[in-house]
Amino acid sequence: MAQETSAAHYKKMYNRVSTLARIGVWECDLATGELAWTDMVYDIFGVRRGLTIDREMTLQLYEPNSRCEMERLRSEAIANGTGFTLDIQIKPKANGTRWVRLTAQVEQEAGKSVRIFGTKQDVTSEIDARDKLHSLQTELIHLSRGSAMGAMASTIAHELNQPLAAVSNYLSAARRIAPRETAGSDLDECIEGALDAAHRAGDIIRSVRAMSAKGDGKKTEVELGPVLKEATALATAGIEHLTMSRDVSSGLTVYADRIQIQQVVINLIRNACEAAGGSACHIGIKAWSTGSYVQICVSDDGPGIPVDVMAEIFEAFVSTKAEGLGVGLSVSRTIVEAHGGRMTATNLPDGGASVCFTLPERSGELTPS
Repeated sequence: MAQETSAAHYKKMYNRVSTLARIGVWECDLATGELAWTDMVYDIFGVRRGLTIDREMTLQLYEPNSRCEMERLRSEAIANGTGFTLDIQIKPKANGTRWVRLTAQVEQEAGKSVRIFGTKQDVTSEIDARDKLHSLQTELIHLSRGSAMGAMASTIAHELNQPLAAVSNYLSAARRIAPRETAGSDLDECIEGALDAAHRAGDIIRSVRAMSAKGDGKKTEVELGPVLKEATALATAGIEHLTMSRDVSSGLTVYADRIQIQQVVINLIRNACEAAGGSACHIGIKAWSTGSYVQICVSDDGPGIPVDVMAEIFEAFVSTKAEGLGVGLSVSRTIVEAHGGRMTATNLPDGGASVCFTLPERSGELTPS
């Protein structure tokens, strides 16, 4: 009687915890295909408790893409005697869709997989909260772009004056040369120079428009070298007493939003320039592969980061500049972490500072490195 009372007590406790956590236990006999669910699994899938179930029926309750991924992982686990965890989308008997965190473990006997079991937990609220956070991050990134555009406008206008003035000069020279019979090669050179200058002006305008365009961001595999080269050209426009160096392996690729990563690099370069306070400054950009991630570092030979703000340098509204808003590094970190990377800052032994961040090389890497 005492054992029965104790068992009933623990069962009652389990049911309470299961209900609070929205988590249930399941098991499948691999020889017979027979399924066993606890009550919470029935509730998550919107199926009447105690109803006889089979695997084919339950598979119809999964969203097709989730079902394909689950079946792939299940087959691998059964073949290798291992387990897996996967967030999957289901379509319960009731209306709507839900997210379930499925954990599975294979049990073997004499080296043969005989049973697979695990838990199913309703994580719909968690996924919804994550999606809302991503939406807020995207909006924050866009707002940062908009505020940066005002500061960059005068610099961009100054940079555009040079190629456009060159266009005018080349074409004026072409008019004077045209009547001369021996001016064929000179005329071609002037026209080609005008076209090159015009193309440069167009490239600058397109880059600015792309950065100011609002969007959710499109992550693709992009070659890092050209991305850093374009960002450097934009960030250093009109800045004097500055030297740059880039050490980026040819063909190095990352899985990222091209425009957002350019914004990060532009922020870091302009921060380094402003820290120099108009003095001569050298900035170096280096990128290399660390396995499944690429590490990018922007270093300078300026005064470095004050020790008293180093610990919170990436927090919003923390700035080392008298007139700074303190949002550049905060937004940069938000962008990097939204890509699954991590951002760090250090002072260099010989002076100056280095800010580094990581980006995944492939789309499968989503956990901060």
